[in-house]
Amino acid sequence: MKKLRILCYGDSNTWGTIPDGTFKHCKLNKRYTYYLEKKLGKNTQVINEGMPSRTTNLDDYKEYKGNRNGSNFFITALITHEPLDYVVIFLGTNDLKSKFNRSVEEITLAIKTNYIDVIKKYSLLGLSKEPKIILITPPVIDDSVSEEYKGETIKSLQFENAFKILARENNCDVISNKILRVGKDGIHLTNASHIRLAEALEKVIRKG
Repeated sequence: MKKLRILCYGDSNTWGTIPDGTFKHCKLNKRYTYYLEKKLGKNTQVINEGMPSRTTNLDDYKEYKGNRNGSNFFITALITHEPLDYVVIFLGTNDLKSKFNRSVEEITLAIKTNYIDVIKKYSLLGLSKEPKIILITPPVIDDSVSEEYKGETIKSLQFENAFKILARENNCDVISNKILRVGKDGIHLTNASHIRLAEALEKVIRKG
C-alpha cells in the first residue's frame, strides 16, 4: 500500500522548542508531527521540516546558523521530499518580531506568494502532483515575557480571521489557533497543544 506523505514546514513550533525559555529541543516523540504520524498509522510518513526562527520571507541571519528566510529553502524541501500528498505550513510567528515591524496583512500575503502560489505551480517545479495545503494559524503570543515581541500580542490576535480568509480564497484547509496555547516563554506550544494540533490535522486529513 502506498504511503501517505505529509511535509510539515514551519518554525520552532514545528521543530519542537520546549516552552520554558531554554530554547532546547523537546524529545522527538513530543512534537505534533510525531503524534500525527502515530494517529494516522504505519502507512503514513510525516516529514518534519521545522527550523527555529524561520520567517515567511524575511532575511534574518543567525551567526554560524545561516539565514532563517523560509522562502529560500521551501522549493528545495518540496523537491527533496517529492512525492507529497499534503504540505502543512505553520509560519508567521517570527514575522511578528518587533524589529520587522510587519503587519498581519503582509505576513499572510507572504504565505500566499511564497508558499501557496509556489505549490500551485507544482508542474513547473517538476513535481508529479499538486499536494493539498493545510495552514496552521500561528498561536496568540504573550508579549509580556519576550522583548523581541514587545507589543505584538494584539497582532497575533488578528491571525485567526486573516488565516481563515487566506484559506478560503486559496482553497486550502486551515487549523484554528483557538486550540493552541503557549507555555511560560510566551511563544512556544505546550505539549498539550502539540497533541491537540495533531488531532486537528488528523481530522482534516482523514476527511480528505
